[in-house]
Amino acid sequence: MKRSVIVACLAAALSVPVAAHAQSVTITPDLAKVIDAAKKEGKVVLRNAPTVMGGPDGARIAQAGIKAMFGFDLPVEWSPAAAFGPLGAQLLQEFQAGAPSSTDVYYATAPQIVPLLDKGLFQTVDWVALEPQRVLPAMVEADKHALRVSVALPGILFNVKNAAWVNGINTTDDLLKPDLKNKYVTTPFLGGFDVLLADDVWGVPKARAFVEKMAQQISGLLPCGGQDRVASGEFQALVIDCAGTWQNTLKFRGLGVIDNHVIADMAQRRYAYLTVPKNAPHPNAGILFTLYMISHDGQEKVMWDYFGQDVDTLPDSHMHQAVAELTAKGIKTIDVTMDWWRSHPGIDKANEEMAKLVAGR
Repeated sequence: MKRSVIVACLAAALSVPVAAHAQSVTITPDLAKVIDAAKKEGKVVLRNAPTVMGGPDGARIAQAGIKAMFGFDLPVEWSPAAAFGPLGAQLLQEFQAGAPSSTDVYYATAPQIVPLLDKGLFQTVDWVALEPQRVLPAMVEADKHALRVSVALPGILFNVKNAAWVNGINTTDDLLKPDLKNKYVTTPFLGGFDVLLADDVWGVPKARAFVEKMAQQISGLLPCGGQDRVASGEFQALVIDCAGTWQNTLKFRGLGVIDNHVIADMAQRRYAYLTVPKNAPHPNAGILFTLYMISHDGQEKVMWDYFGQDVDTLPDSHMHQAVAELTAKGIKTIDVTMDWWRSHPGIDKANEEMAKLVAGR
């Protein structure tokens, strides 16, 4: 096993394996070019919300991981940013103005990324060719513009001690039981309820009718990311949490304080992706950052430890097992991929309208 990465003089027939913790990386000629260019770029600029990919801790871990994986130090400069949607809008404004992107990689889900695809915001990257040992073709979506890096299983985030009743919720109708009035909250934007609006799921009339009834049940509103407030007992349960995975993080793992309960008739896998803007100031460095994030090391030490989720498409992932457990219970998920979202136009606007039903709470 080589101890250094040779990038400048690789012949097309040669490849160099490099140790990377539990994973080895084969430096193909294409990847060698990216590494060489990333060295010249000198750093990765990363902006996202503090809870995304571990925030500053994730950036620190990624920097060390990139060095181990590719054999050189590539600083990862993190700074806080707004949520997925507002950040995406800012990136589009920068692109249309001919200004450099304020981040080298953009982490988001299909609802935020799909509208930006038609604007030509993101680079095409042959992810499989760059890392064929790790990247599975199914992980690459939107004509090579986006790479799956994690999956959420939205459900009821609940306090294990104060909300044992959650385990008795089998379908959404159970949430309307009179004895559950004022025992749970929802998000102000009805995160995760958008899938119900699709004509091949519930459709708008049925989804609105349900939310009208649920609006009379909730005790208030709590944004996604309210896991600390649920853990403290301030709120019994959040229906539904955007991630469904906070109980897996280092902060809560093994404590038995919070948990996630997937509701059978609105079970969903919501994939998250990394993309590289065309106007990224350090695009090759952004590509290496992305490759690290889907490595075994990145999935385990950043995505799993700090976000509680990895990508179930990889057979060695925690979420692969979590999805298998749902399947064994007979629960079938709605898979919110790029293609699924694109094939259901208008549900984002319909969800905004439906959210008004709970906004007055």
